[in-house]
Amino acid sequence: MHSRRTVLKGVAAGAVLGSTSLATGATASAAAGYHVAVVDQNSKTVRIYDRDATRWNDDSVIWTFEGKEPPLGKKWWADLSDVKIRKTAKRGLIALVVASGGGAGVVDIKKRGEHTDSDNDLIWDAYPDDNPHSIERIPYNGSILTASSKGEKNLQLYSPKNADSIDDFDGYEKVNSWTFPGAHGILWDPRTKDSVAEGVLWVLGDGKLVGYKVKGSGQNTDLDVWRTVPIEHDGAKMGHDLQPDYTHRGRLLLTDSKGVYSYDVNEDEVISKPIWAKGRVKSIARHPGTGEYVWVVGSPDTGEMGTKVSIGTKLGEPSDERGWADARFYKARIFSPDYE
Repeated sequence: MHSRRTVLKGVAAGAVLGSTSLATGATASAAAGYHVAVVDQNSKTVRIYDRDATRWNDDSVIWTFEGKEPPLGKKWWADLSDVKIRKTAKRGLIALVVASGGGAGVVDIKKRGEHTDSDNDLIWDAYPDDNPHSIERIPYNGSILTASSKGEKNLQLYSPKNADSIDDFDGYEKVNSWTFPGAHGILWDPRTKDSVAEGVLWVLGDGKLVGYKVKGSGQNTDLDVWRTVPIEHDGAKMGHDLQPDYTHRGRLLLTDSKGVYSYDVNEDEVISKPIWAKGRVKSIARHPGTGEYVWVVGSPDTGEMGTKVSIGTKLGEPSDERGWADARFYKARIFSPDYE
């Protein structure tokens, strides 16, 4: 891969991302502020902002990734749909990105003020196709999985050739795929900080949340169904977003056609009663220190996307909102590499 990194206007060059942006767990609980990574489909960008910035504009961008389309052929980066921040042993922080247009990729996060793009800065990419909506990486294994809402190969698995070199992204190949109707969300749940290999891979789709155990390593990696959790309520049950609740280990936040739900992996057998009965919630997250929710609600007037990111300790009652008129937000994530 070629590498070209430019400094964004108004942000100091060469300075590493501040400690607040990396703070999680106990550290994040003590932090006064935090950073938010937002996916804007209109500009085909992922941008990181300070939650407390007066305005989210070009001068306040901390880091960005832009999906650039090839001049001919497939539109890889149309409708960016997910970003996750993860940490690797050898490379440090990375961003996992995926777009409904068909593309998926991984990019390094090195410096405050970087502008990265798909032409020059991807360290891994693939084309899972069929409307990809989410992406995840298994931390101890290195495998990357994508979730697509259409077709018959909804879950696609990309694993390293060498199981002992999981941070060598040049050695990844597609090794398997599975059918999962309506797959929209995918998340690694470590279950416990002490034994990450005992974790569960959760996938959210139409009418159900399924937990998988990951077995094997390298290109022998495989998935076994561990638990199926039905979504039980009247009407449409199209699963949408899936994130950890950083305020409560062992609890997941998810959205579907009818609202936002909290799922306790140690107690709940079904998902039925929303904590917020609201349609078109495209994205949900929660910060550990402040207890603030961060969410995006779409509108039919803007192609089901949102023009603002809402923030508040009570869902539906934002204390702050950020955005701009022609934004088409799809996801807003707490900037953290933590899985729980």
